[in-house]
Amino acid sequence: MLGCVYLVRVPGVLRSHVTLAKEGVREETMDTKKAIGAMVAAFVILFAAGFLVHSVLLGPTYREMRDAGFSFRPEDAMRHKLWGILVSDALYSILFVWVYAKGKEEKPWVGQGIRYGILMTLFTVVPSTINDYVVYNLPHTLALHWMVAGLITLILMGLAASAILKKPRA
Repeated sequence: MLGCVYLVRVPGVLRSHVTLAKEGVREETMDTKKAIGAMVAAFVILFAAGFLVHSVLLGPTYREMRDAGFSFRPEDAMRHKLWGILVSDALYSILFVWVYAKGKEEKPWVGQGIRYGILMTLFTVVPSTINDYVVYNLPHTLALHWMVAGLITLILMGLAASAILKKPRA
């Protein structure tokens, strides 16, 4: 659990995490402030990248697709449903950082952040984009743009999480 230190009760003895660490038992805690900071950073990156990619870079492509008959919500209707994107991005950011924190290793943070971003792209972005490409009449270039944008975004999120959650130098 975030920020919790577990105590182990041995008959007649109360042992703290400090005692357990001295005995070689791994302490399972996470710095809550750092975790929340990493989650906020990941959210900001994800939301900003979403705006940049979908509104600025791909906005003209989406307008052309709408004009050609592809079914998109009108822009006003999408603005009224922005809360759904905020909730989705928040949930993704929280879980992204939590999974990273649970699996991080004692290795350099830059490599871990890049590897994690690539892994999460392969785990989330690529399969969902391929499914969308198969189900909807999407141009293959749009699917490729989504995958590349997702890769860049998740690498940046991975770097942010790994930088914030790295252990301070002794």
